[in-house]
Amino acid sequence: MLSQLYENKIFSNSGMITLPKMWRQRFGLIPGKMAELIYQNNSIYIKSARNDSTNNQRYISEKGTVHIPKELRNEMGITPQDSYILHINEEHNCFIITCKD
Repeated sequence: MLSQLYENKIFSNSGMITLPKMWRQRFGLIPGKMAELIYQNNSIYIKSARNDSTNNQRYISEKGTVHIPKELRNEMGITPQDSYILHINEEHNCFIITCKD
């Protein structure tokens, strides 16, 4: 299985999402580290940032949250209080956010 459904959530007004601790640690997304956010195939991929990346990057907070920038939310057509699905992709060590239809 390429990715597994973790849970359905609601986007906050600020665009902050919480990444599950167990997988954050496995994927190297610990507080204070940079996450790389890639918009592709109407999904947002969140993984450890590469030094040479030109993708959107955000810090992981002490609580394990990451801010999804407004431009990425707009690309996906996400507004506050919309549902999203968080997938865990262990093969590629990343999280994937998709919109709930």
